[in-house]
Amino acid sequence: MTFFFQYLTINLLSRKKRRRSIPPISQVTKKWPSSAAAGACTTILDLPGHILIDILSRLPLGSVLSSRCVCTAWSTLVSDPLFASLHLARVQPLELLLRANGLGCVSTTLHLVDVDCVIKTAPPLDLNERLETRLNTKMLLPIPEYNIESRGVEQNDSSSSNSFLDRDYGIVNSCNGLLCLSKSIYNNPHIICNPFTGEYVSIPNSQGDDRFWGPVVPGFGYCPRSNKYKVVRLGFWLENMFQSMAEVYTVGTASWRSIGYAPFDLGVSLFATYLNGVIHWVSDDEKGPVFIVAFDFEVEQFSVVPLPPHFGETHKVRENLHHMNMGVLGGCLSVCDVTFVDHFDIWVMKEYGDPTSWTKEYVIQTHSGHLHRPLKVLENEDILMIWDKRELVLYNPVERCFRYLRIHGVLSVFEAIIHVPSFVPLMDAIVGDNLNVENIKTSSESELLEGAETLFLVEQGKPRAESQSPLLWGANDER
Repeated sequence: MTFFFQYLTINLLSRKKRRRSIPPISQVTKKWPSSAAAGACTTILDLPGHILIDILSRLPLGSVLSSRCVCTAWSTLVSDPLFASLHLARVQPLELLLRANGLGCVSTTLHLVDVDCVIKTAPPLDLNERLETRLNTKMLLPIPEYNIESRGVEQNDSSSSNSFLDRDYGIVNSCNGLLCLSKSIYNNPHIICNPFTGEYVSIPNSQGDDRFWGPVVPGFGYCPRSNKYKVVRLGFWLENMFQSMAEVYTVGTASWRSIGYAPFDLGVSLFATYLNGVIHWVSDDEKGPVFIVAFDFEVEQFSVVPLPPHFGETHKVRENLHHMNMGVLGGCLSVCDVTFVDHFDIWVMKEYGDPTSWTKEYVIQTHSGHLHRPLKVLENEDILMIWDKRELVLYNPVERCFRYLRIHGVLSVFEAIIHVPSFVPLMDAIVGDNLNVENIKTSSESELLEGAETLFLVEQGKPRAESQSPLLWGANDER
């Protein structure tokens, strides 16, 4: 299929003069060739639009994104509602996106990691061998500052809307192919966007915005029964700094609404994790034990999800809170405990909501001394993780060995986002009477991506056993 895509691309680029605009699939009708034209030479361009769309929907994600840049006709096909529905209907793997997010270096570029390509590439055979993989597929976070109409000044102008603070967006969490972005200074939810289509909707300001004291705890999710997307935020109001308040915004409506006092004081947002209509955070309340707070978007109610039983042991003190993390593995809520010196544990809740179903799925020996965060279980049963926010790690639980891939290209730490790619337009995905969808222009995106950073995954040395420490990279290492 990849070879077919390359053939089509070369064929199109060599015949620019014959390119033609393809209408939406609803306007495409199949015409069989007449007997006089039956002997004429036909090309891939003569296929009906719905067949081309079906072919494109089967391509790897990176090839789909590249196809939009081949010509206007292909960009039109990928934007067609039929393509979005076909692509969504196929079994879609969770994709990995990387973003530079360090002090003074908050990037607005997302880099797609082709994990299948990485695991199918043979690792180096010895310590001195170095394998480098370039991440060619990248996209911009759709934010208002990148709309072409607002780009009338140079980016290095401190007065421009593209200043650091204007572009400093945090990623709250991912849900059904959409990202919720927040303004990092107060963590206030600001935008719902789809990085694959370049579309976004702005979350309106609230009369309570000026009433909040300090940063808020946000979350974003979907209500499967009512088919609505909602954003929740928890924070303290100036008139009552001892009781957390909760507000909910239904995407597509005009305003926020208060749902009263929040029963928990989260302090700061830790490990926001969405699963099956519920957003989860790990509590950071100095007054009580560590536990998981859950908010059900459908019924708009809070609840507590107990952590695995061993977190109640005496050595699990609050200072160890930041030596753990939470996520989703294999469709189940998971917790990674890195409070031990010589190993870390990965726990999985097999039956959601049942605290007795917590299972210690993996015990992994390591002497790295840094935090491993599990991201996903691959088809070959390897576990993909990010280590120390600087390296991707592939762990083979059968051979009990690691492959470390250093992220190079920019001096920064990185955040990893597990995301379901979707090409469904926001107007079709979100229902609402106050929905103003905007799009960063394709020409603007291409121009800005030319100057965006380029990342590489660098693997040096053969896979290392559990008992071996990961390679210590030299301070003078290039790139």
